[in-house]
Amino acid sequence: MGCVGGIDPAGRRTEGWGLAGRSLLVAGIVWSLPGCATDAPRLVRPPAASAEAASGGALTQVLEDPLTPVEVAAQAILAQRQMKDRAFKQADDSPLPPDRRATFTGLNYFPFDARYRFVVKLEPCPQESRIETATTQSDDVRRYRCAGVFRFKVDDVPCTLLALTPDLGVPDAAPDLFIPFRDATSGQETYAAGRYLQLKRRSPEAAYVLDFNQAFNPYCAYGGNYSCPLPPPENHLPVAIRAGEKQPSWD
Repeated sequence: MGCVGGIDPAGRRTEGWGLAGRSLLVAGIVWSLPGCATDAPRLVRPPAASAEAASGGALTQVLEDPLTPVEVAAQAILAQRQMKDRAFKQADDSPLPPDRRATFTGLNYFPFDARYRFVVKLEPCPQESRIETATTQSDDVRRYRCAGVFRFKVDDVPCTLLALTPDLGVPDAAPDLFIPFRDATSGQETYAAGRYLQLKRRSPEAAYVLDFNQAFNPYCAYGGNYSCPLPPPENHLPVAIRAGEKQPSWD
């Protein structure tokens, strides 16, 4: 299938690489399939009125809420993973190679670990900046704006991550924050090109849940001719993030 032109919430151009950017209904849940320069499907608030669709919307709200107890977040992560696995197996537009779907039993995940779940504020960027990132395609470059900086500690090691938005020419125009990152597990336990987080933008005074248990692989991790943004050097973490999705395995 050809791709629909445009830019998805994480600034990925949806043109020229096989999968059309669109939504997919699986088991009553609406999954966003951003398409060509893509990440893995992410759960979005569904418009349908089915019980499972309503449950999917509730999961998203639970995971975004800084006041959610850790044990509740752990159960919500588990439910979200089960939904995503079903979508990967059943969807016509699944990034899994067709010959892998029949035997697919689920993605590889680290167990939920509350040490990698942070409630943080989005601090201003040191200066207004535009950032160009390379991609897994040598002829493709992405342009972003720095939307802010997240600061946190992993095992007492200070860490920072830039939150990006696509450079649409108008500051704060994009509704989502895109956070590509690499860490000490990249290329070993996790996908070598890095993983992603994506958050809904909140009001300036609001806290965010930066939960690496929701870290996901770009579609490039599963093969295919995708163009996936690479994390900028500022988002190379000096620590191991053993949370979220692992390196895909076909064993």
